[in-house]
Amino acid sequence: MIHADRHIRQALAAFTIPEPLTLDSLFAAIQKVYPRPLELLRGEPPILGLRANGLWITRPDRDGDAMWVAPELTGAAAVHSLAHELGHFLLGHKPVLLPAAPAEPEPEAYEYLSANFLGGGLLGRARSQEAPLDPEYVQIEDQAEEFAFRLRRVAAQQARETRHRGDPLVERMHHSL
Repeated sequence: MIHADRHIRQALAAFTIPEPLTLDSLFAAIQKVYPRPLELLRGEPPILGLRANGLWITRPDRDGDAMWVAPELTGAAAVHSLAHELGHFLLGHKPVLLPAAPAEPEPEAYEYLSANFLGGGLLGRARSQEAPLDPEYVQIEDQAEEFAFRLRRVAAQQARETRHRGDPLVERMHHSL
């Protein structure tokens, strides 16, 4: 786990977090580092029956890839899901290959909660019900989730630090407290 933690820290340090951190500003920053054209999808899931918050997909029949964020997510939840997909990219994980003809998934009556939520994370996020449960997949998902949490934490710290810039008196008072 120490190697994974270092890998996450290095990936986060190499990425410039936009300020303010919004869905649009984060996607624009991702496009700057992504090697192919990238599209942000917010409509219907790219895979029929998909029950997930986000998905990073590659489309061999097109010139670009896409990151999909569930349209019902807004604000911090949408940013977190996009940051999770960014984490997959920056950590060297592979995108989901979008099949030519989506298959009908078997419905399942339960959801898998991430280890971050069970470990006290404030944002409860369900793992895709169609996802494999092998240990390697779970580790990949946990790494991307940890990256997303850390990105949002760093962005919040940056916002606090720049909140009082511009007025020297207020800035000095803020730092003296």
